[in-house]
Amino acid sequence: MPPKSTPVSVAEIKNRAAQLGFAACGIAPAEPSQTHAHLENWLARGFHATMNWIARDDATEKRADVRRVLPDCKSVICVAMHYRTREEMNESSGKIARYARGVDYHDIITPRLRELLSWIQSEVACNGRVYADTGPILERELAQRAGIGWIGKNTMLLSRELGSYFLLGEILLDIELPVDRPHIEQFCGSCTRCLDACPTQAFEAPGVLNANKCISFHTIESRTHFPAELKEKFGDWFFGCDVCQEVCPWNGKSQVFSDEPELWTRPQYARIEDVLTMSQPEFAATWKGSPLKRAKKRGLKRNALNVLKNRRKKSIRPHFAGHPE
Repeated sequence: MPPKSTPVSVAEIKNRAAQLGFAACGIAPAEPSQTHAHLENWLARGFHATMNWIARDDATEKRADVRRVLPDCKSVICVAMHYRTREEMNESSGKIARYARGVDYHDIITPRLRELLSWIQSEVACNGRVYADTGPILERELAQRAGIGWIGKNTMLLSRELGSYFLLGEILLDIELPVDRPHIEQFCGSCTRCLDACPTQAFEAPGVLNANKCISFHTIESRTHFPAELKEKFGDWFFGCDVCQEVCPWNGKSQVFSDEPELWTRPQYARIEDVLTMSQPEFAATWKGSPLKRAKKRGLKRNALNVLKNRRKKSIRPHFAGHPE
């Protein structure tokens, strides 16, 4: 059957997105970014640390306007997939950010976005492009424009219904769709729990994260030794960090949990001690299909060693109370 000559309805798109496992879906207009100046200032202050791909001229120019990513783009479909679970990690594995406890989310979200795009293209002639934290677009701003939530003081996208434990994806389309009302309201109020709870005080101000101090950056993206003044503050965090989400009242109030067990379960986790002696084949087999591969074997060994050192310091500290170390 040939595609329809008139656009598919937004209600149909949202219904199809829900069938594909997305907890939220909204439509944003393809317009210039309203937060690009904030990004440029953030980069100028060096808060991206060694993540130099963020600062590439071609990437920053594209982030200024999605139409530089997809010429003739008129609409952006934004989706969210929840990954929160009631299950907790085994302490023997160290602390792993919730999003990274199962299959790499790119391998789940991207195929479903492509399926959604394919379905839209079967209904109406159009060109599109899918992204899931993989392209030079400002995902959280687009999701806010699409009405999914607001950007909180911890820089995460927040929703009164979903909290913040969700992943974002986008479909850029060259057809014009009715857009959703942007989420202009901010419901953080005077709360600063996320800022106050950060073990390394990585927030320079509300909404301003300094990656040079961020546990997630150091345990995932950094390829060097941890800063001496920070590494003890990493505690048990082996990969990533969820502290600013764990203390957020909106996550405490949310009753939404993930229907995607692949996102938060694995058949096995390595004990933190075993990571230190892993060979490359063992590393590849243990973390096959996992986001933890991003830190590479050397990075995970570094992380494991720091966790074990911090545990040792914590265990012996009470025995030295009142004595200089």
